[in-house]
Amino acid sequence: MSDQTPPPAQTTENTPTVASVEDMYMKFISVMVHEIRKPMTSIRGYVDMLDKRLVGELNDMQGQFVSTVRNNVLSMEQLVTDISDISKLRAGRLKAEPKMDVAKNILLEVEKKFAELATQRQHALEFDIPQGLPILNIDKTRYTQAIIKIVDNAIKYTNPGGTIKITASAVPEGLQVLVEDNGVGMQPEELARLGELFFRGDDEIVLNTKGYGLGIPIAMECVKLCGGRLFYSSEKGVGSKFGIVVPAMS
Repeated sequence: MSDQTPPPAQTTENTPTVASVEDMYMKFISVMVHEIRKPMTSIRGYVDMLDKRLVGELNDMQGQFVSTVRNNVLSMEQLVTDISDISKLRAGRLKAEPKMDVAKNILLEVEKKFAELATQRQHALEFDIPQGLPILNIDKTRYTQAIIKIVDNAIKYTNPGGTIKITASAVPEGLQVLVEDNGVGMQPEELARLGELFFRGDDEIVLNTKGYGLGIPIAMECVKLCGGRLFYSSEKGVGSKFGIVVPAMS
């Protein structure tokens, strides 16, 4: 009995192509995001009114309930935004909008954003932003988003009392921002899976911390959109390093 090669699959007008499947996926994400955002916006509006006591005073227990609902609404809003962003980034639907900007100003905004959270978690948040950093011609929104996602992960996955250090420096390629922590770290097999959507490690602190495995994929895509590169290393029980290098303004 001779081996036979099966005939090539026949395509018809009804056979979905990769492009059509991606288009359907993007339409689904767009509709889903829109439909979820509508009720979430309404819920947040009413919760904010309660939180600001605009419809009457609340006792301590009621205030705690409102605070819990508000925090969960904010978390869901961020998840919806992240799903929308990663879908658009990977589909090439977001285009870079570069403008001249000062690296120091961007990093100071990031420092301000995380100062309170770091204090709450008893972390030492150290920023080393020297003078004379190169001027950037960059999409500030996506560049800042990438740094925020990485710093956020460092804060979340470092035990209380840890140290997160952010160092900016001029390099031959342009500007480098290095984020170092002494958090839980990752095994080589976990490190190899960075970039997979929804992937999270199995360390106890990771499992007990709210997250969806979208931060690093979004950071990777944002850095790529900015014409830069992202590098990283990690050791279990020691900590992680993430670096972003983007070109300076020529």
